[in-house]
Amino acid sequence: MNIAIREKPLKLLWLEALKRRLFEEDPDFSYYNEQFRRFDAGFAGERKVDREWLELVCPYTFLVLHNLILMNSAQHSHQLDTLFICSNFMLVIEIKNINGRLDFDDITHQCIRTKPDGTVEGFPNAITQTQRHMQFLKVIYQNYSLPIEGAVIISNPSAIIASHPNTIPIFHVSGLQTHLNSLFKKYTQAILSDEQLTQIAQQFLSRHQSSKLPASIDSSRFRRGVLCPKCQYKSQMHYSRGIWICSYCQYASEEIFAEALQDYRYLVRPTITNKQLREFFDIPSSDAANRLLRKFQFPYTGSYKNRVYQLPENLVEYMKPIFRSS
Repeated sequence: MNIAIREKPLKLLWLEALKRRLFEEDPDFSYYNEQFRRFDAGFAGERKVDREWLELVCPYTFLVLHNLILMNSAQHSHQLDTLFICSNFMLVIEIKNINGRLDFDDITHQCIRTKPDGTVEGFPNAITQTQRHMQFLKVIYQNYSLPIEGAVIISNPSAIIASHPNTIPIFHVSGLQTHLNSLFKKYTQAILSDEQLTQIAQQFLSRHQSSKLPASIDSSRFRRGVLCPKCQYKSQMHYSRGIWICSYCQYASEEIFAEALQDYRYLVRPTITNKQLREFFDIPSSDAANRLLRKFQFPYTGSYKNRVYQLPENLVEYMKPIFRSS
C-alpha cells in the first residue's frame, strides 16, 4: 500500500494569499473571493474522499496518486483528481463537491445542477471528463494490457444524483469501498508484478507537469507588509527587535513573518533582495533586513551588495525549525 498525500493546489495557495491582501474596494474582489470559495470547496471534497483510502482493505498491492497533470500528444492537459493502481486494474476517479440535484445528460454532455431555490446552472460533465482521461491512459499504457476503469465521486452528502447514463459509475463518497470491492471481484487475475506496478507509478510521476502560478497582479492592488491575523489581516504589523507587533491590537509574533513572506513569493516573485524586503515589509534599516535574510539562510546568487535570495517553495515549513531554534 502506498497512498500519496494530497497537497494544496498552487492556485488555491495563490488565492489564499490574495484573499488576505486584496483591498475590498478592488473591482475584482468578489470575483477572486468566489474563485477561492470554489477551489477551497473542491480541495475539501477531495480530502473527504482521501480518508476512505485509509480504511481500504485490498487483497493486492496498490498505489494511490493525487492531482496528476499529464500532457497528451496535442499538448493538452489531463488533470486526474485521483488514480488508483493495483496489479489487476487501474481506476480513474473524478471528484466533485457540489450540492443540489445533479442531472448528467448523455446527449449534450453537460451536468445540470438545480439548487434548492430552483436556480439552474450548467457544469462540465464529470463523466465526459473521466472518459477522456481513461482514453488517454489506454493509449499511453496499452502495452501493459491493464484494464482501466473510471468513476465519478460526489463528495457533498447533500447532493442528489438524479438522471445519468450507465457509461461511468457515479456515486457518493460512501460508495467507494463497495465499488472497489466489485472491481476486485471483476478483475481477479494479476497482470502486473509489484516491480511493474512501481515502474508505472514512477512513469506517472516523471510525466507529471507541475502547476504554474497565475499571472501576477499589480502590487498596488493589495496590502503590503506583515498583516495581523488577529485583525483579519487588515492591520499592518511593524518590526522591532526580531518581533512583529500589530499597530492596532498589539498582537506580537515572530512566526507570522513566514506566512507574510510566503504571500510575497506567491503574489510578487520567488526571489527577493535586501531592498525589496525593506520596501515590501517596511523594515527600517538595511542592517535589520540583512539580519533577517542571514537568519533563514536562503540560497542566493550575487555578491554581498547585489545578492538575490531564492525563496523556497514551502516557506512556512522551511522556516519552522529556524523559529524553534531561535
